[in-house]
Amino acid sequence: MTASRRPSRAFLRSSLAAWRRRLRFRERRLAAARRSGKRRRIEHWQRLVDKARYWRDRRASQLKRATPLRLRALAHAVELVGVMEHGGNNAGPTVSRIIRANGGTGPEPWCGDFAAFVYRLAGSRAVTRAWASVRLLGYVAGVRRTRRPRPGDLVRFKFDHVGLLEHVNGDGTITTIEGNTGATGAVSDSTTGGDGVYRKRRSTSDVADYLRVMR
Repeated sequence: MTASRRPSRAFLRSSLAAWRRRLRFRERRLAAARRSGKRRRIEHWQRLVDKARYWRDRRASQLKRATPLRLRALAHAVELVGVMEHGGNNAGPTVSRIIRANGGTGPEPWCGDFAAFVYRLAGSRAVTRAWASVRLLGYVAGVRRTRRPRPGDLVRFKFDHVGLLEHVNGDGTITTIEGNTGATGAVSDSTTGGDGVYRKRRSTSDVADYLRVMR
């Protein structure tokens, strides 16, 4: 690999996995050396452990930088699938944390807050309190409409709701990850609590537009 070429994401993923395996092996050998009490063996394996930790952390950092912002946000969204409201409408420990992270002070519709939450985790500098309003999202600096949606882009619906695009299915539907929604129906199953983060299959006829977060 030449200095002028950036390593591919595939290479970085493979290298990261390899260094994680090496680190686990070397940590086991270091533990055995410590039990033996032999100073030179301990120093030898400590150097190798330190090297493996360095390369593990470096590859992880490189992979993060090489992964598009929208895909990092989508990965965080997928991790939150299954989060549910508890104790009332728009309430619950994780739901409240999502709302507060975007400047909310109490229960409120949180589909926009969810999108803001995962993009903030991904490192976006475009997230503002305005994300709480689906209608304002298209006017936020660093967010622009796109006619060529890709995984991780925001998708706004005609019923004042927003989620993250996971996949364009090619049959007139899309797969999304959404907060503040129910297992069935357009948006909500309940007015007393019970909504959450779901993977949904939506008709493209329900889509108002797609938005790409640029920074």
